[in-house]
Amino acid sequence: MTQGPPHAGWPQLAAELREVYDAVDPVPPEVLAVASGALAWRSIDVDLAALVADSADTDDRLAGVRDGGGTRLVTFEADGVVIEVEVAETGDTRRLLGQVIPAATASVVVETPAAITAVDVDALGRFSATGVGRGPVRLTCTLRDGDHHVVTSWLAI
Repeated sequence: MTQGPPHAGWPQLAAELREVYDAVDPVPPEVLAVASGALAWRSIDVDLAALVADSADTDDRLAGVRDGGGTRLVTFEADGVVIEVEVAETGDTRRLLGQVIPAATASVVVETPAAITAVDVDALGRFSATGVGRGPVRLTCTLRDGDHHVVTSWLAI
């Protein structure tokens, strides 16, 4: 009688255990988003854009006073590239209007735990994304001049 190696059934067992864990104790979306963000650092050619200005950083916000809506202006900067974004509330979602400076043809990926949306940047550096859900968001800008990628930090909107 011929018998296979002792680990021959392990892939099937691992798949079955994965199904059980997914049903009983699924991984929270926030953890998946953070893990995805950590994997993004595999590319050493990505520049992390620092948050250099945020209109939400006011004494009123720190005191817990809310203005009930409106717009928020944020600015990120990395290695000579500036990404300016206006975040406007539109009911339960947000609209992002932005500009890449200096103006360059590029693409921007808007990433949230629930969705990833790619938008084009026009010749003046402008872009727009609508229907962005409330919660953490980050932008990845890929300039079409080569392999220049700029990633913003996560921002709660």
